[in-house]
Amino acid sequence: MTEQKMSSEKPAKPGKMALLLIFLTVFIDLVGFGIIIPVLPTYAVKFGADATMVGILLASYSLMQFFFTPFWGRLSDKVGRRPILLTSLLASAIGYLIWGFSASLPMLFLSRLVAGFGNANLAVAQAYISDVTTEENRAKGMGLIGAAFGLGFVLGPAIGGLASPFGLNTIGYLAAACSIIDLVLTFFMLPEPEKRSQAAHERFSVEPNFYLKTLNNNKLKASLLIFFISTFAFANMEATLVLLTAKQFQFTAQQNAWMFFYIGMIMVLVQGGLIGRLSKRFGEKKLIVAGSLLVAAGLILTPATSQISVLYVALFLLALGSGINTPSNQSMLSKLSDKGQVGGIMGVGQSLATLGRIFGPIAGGFAFEHMGLAAPYAIGAAAMLVVAALGFTLPELPTSNSGSNGNKKTPDNAVVA
Repeated sequence: MTEQKMSSEKPAKPGKMALLLIFLTVFIDLVGFGIIIPVLPTYAVKFGADATMVGILLASYSLMQFFFTPFWGRLSDKVGRRPILLTSLLASAIGYLIWGFSASLPMLFLSRLVAGFGNANLAVAQAYISDVTTEENRAKGMGLIGAAFGLGFVLGPAIGGLASPFGLNTIGYLAAACSIIDLVLTFFMLPEPEKRSQAAHERFSVEPNFYLKTLNNNKLKASLLIFFISTFAFANMEATLVLLTAKQFQFTAQQNAWMFFYIGMIMVLVQGGLIGRLSKRFGEKKLIVAGSLLVAAGLILTPATSQISVLYVALFLLALGSGINTPSNQSMLSKLSDKGQVGGIMGVGQSLATLGRIFGPIAGGFAFEHMGLAAPYAIGAAAMLVVAALGFTLPELPTSNSGSNGNKKTPDNAVVA
């Protein structure tokens, strides 16, 4: 009896370590993406890139993730999570090392393509979480991935800016060192799950007919469009903000780092502590509309000022609005989805968000270069007004307040024809 009890308790320890290592993997992925944001425009311009090319360079990372996230997910279902995680971490390290040795624009492109290929391992991380957690702890495990995303976005740009005085190449070596540390820890401490779920396949590897059917679903169209347009608008800003602050405020890399830290921290605080209470009180529909209008206001105000204090007010509005809009729309789409297809439909939403991260920097960089400093922000603000209009077409889902009055309906009753 004692031996049986001991054996049944053993898997709990690897599970906890596994969650920490998966958290570290996703965190390093986001640090690797964010660490170059304050310095990439400066580095690229050094090699002769204009604003349009900077946007394409930023988009190249997301393009690789768009194509290879399903690839890594499918492959991990066949050969195991651990070997794929190890391979992707090695590819990430190689990509960052190429950045460190870069002496030309083509090498910068190669570094971002290889790093994007390696960091397209989100499907595997989520599948691993599904493998090693019980149903009761599944949401908590998946929450770790969300926390890793937020923390990586906050710290990545800050690390990049603070490390810039040691040389732009040093940032690549630093990111590579993080990946190598994670690779070593994963190799020695991360076990292969005893049973593999089909989470990676189910969530990301949707067939084309399912993808098209989802896009054509009248209940889902507005929410799916919001995924794409909101990300597109935010990416317009993200790709050009450093170029704007360099010309308008003469910001250094360190100042840009703290600026992105400020934006990211507001988003983390809103998504981590405020959004739940707001959602219970107002519901997703109202929050999507309100968040979109806040982002639009922030985008319009950002290039319209020459005062740093006003710039930070604009960025506060932008970060607050994005922190409200994004999780509210994620919640809306999940509630609008049929229970048996939530994973696949959320995967379609994520793929549209990735497309926004691809086209946003390209459009923003081109507009900044050929239409003026304020053009990317005007485009983004117009896009967010479209999102607000789409928000009004969404159904009014019941909140916890309406439920307390006895009028609460299940999501299925509200959306299933």
